Amino acid sequence: MKRQKNTHKTKLLLIVIALNKSLPLYANQVCQTDNIELTSPTSKYIQHTNGTVTDSQTDLMWYVCSTECPPPTTYTWEEALGYVEQFNTQITFANYTDWRLPNIRELATLAELQCFRPAINVSVFPDTLPLHYWSSSPYKFYPHYSWYMNFEDGVYTYGDRTDKKYIRLVRDANY
Repeated sequence: MKRQKNTHKTKLLLIVIALNKSLPLYANQVCQTDNIELTSPTSKYIQHTNGTVTDSQTDLMWYVCSTECPPPTTYTWEEALGYVEQFNTQITFANYTDWRLPNIRELATLAELQCFRPAINVSVFPDTLPLHYWSSSPYKFYPHYSWYMNFEDGVYTYGDRTDKKYIRLVRDANY
């Protein structure tokens, strides 16, 4: 009888996990609107109909999807840099061929510090996973490390370049 109870609990747990995986990852986004001001309000973005947005404060144009959405793919740092080069030669996304991996300061401008899981404005970037995204910035003190953004909580740090992370493309907006 005890084994049968455990089997039912296991089946129930698997059903709950399966249901959670079918929901968007940002369905659990938590925002602290009472005590933290918006850092990335929708009003700062000019939303275009071609899958891009322009940040009016930084003059950067962002590819709204994490690359290859859906589903996004992870890359080592070297693979990410190679992917961007290949992307620009094989695809003319939104009529531009100058997409690049953002540096860490540019990537950090996307963080919505009022929210976490993910720490980004999901109205503007709806497919952002609350995970790690590479920047193009190498880490100065360890040549095998580079900077990345953790969109779980909006914190950036550095990690081994052989780790697999997501990417988001950017370009300088030319008006």
